[in-house]
Amino acid sequence: MMQEKDRALLERFAARLRELYQEAMIWAFGSRARGDAHPDSDLAVLIVLDKVTPQIDRTIRDIAWEIGFENECVISTVLLEREEFEHGPMSESTLVANVLHEGVRA
Repeated sequence: MMQEKDRALLERFAARLRELYQEAMIWAFGSRARGDAHPDSDLAVLIVLDKVTPQIDRTIRDIAWEIGFENECVISTVLLEREEFEHGPMSESTLVANVLHEGVRA
């Protein structure tokens, strides 16, 4: 079960992203989502957007760094385009399976 402080961090990050990308689907996954993180564990986040460009990737990484820095937590991001997430090879990956199974949606 995700800790309250991690859930709050996820929601803050998601809110910032949705100011720019309203269609974003966002999940935390990994140890912080499961609730078994160590103090130095990162907050792993999968973000699915209609389109991903290098500029969008950079913007999201900058937001992750800023919010993570303010909260003393590294936010690691994985970006996928919706088509890739739903129908591409990644849709069959263990990453997507784990996110859908154990992830916490924002």
